Amino acid sequence: MYELASLVEVRLWELDKNLELTTEDIFDILCQEYQLNADSLEKELSCKCPFALTGFLRELERTEVDYYSAIE
Repeated sequence: MYELASLVEVRLWELDKNLELTTEDIFDILCQEYQLNADSLEKELSCKCPFALTGFLRELERTEVDYYSAIE
């Protein structure tokens, strides 16, 4: 879903400016802020990389994004 990926990417760059945050911290923050299921995404990506997350979200269809939503 390109729109969500763009929003996440903008926030990623904002968070990345904070030198005290690790990439794993940023991944968790992004998932929490955008109500994404961090565990499912970590398993799918095999990592907690926020840069991989944005690329992955860009490739998803709208119905696929719902699968990774933390809202049930």
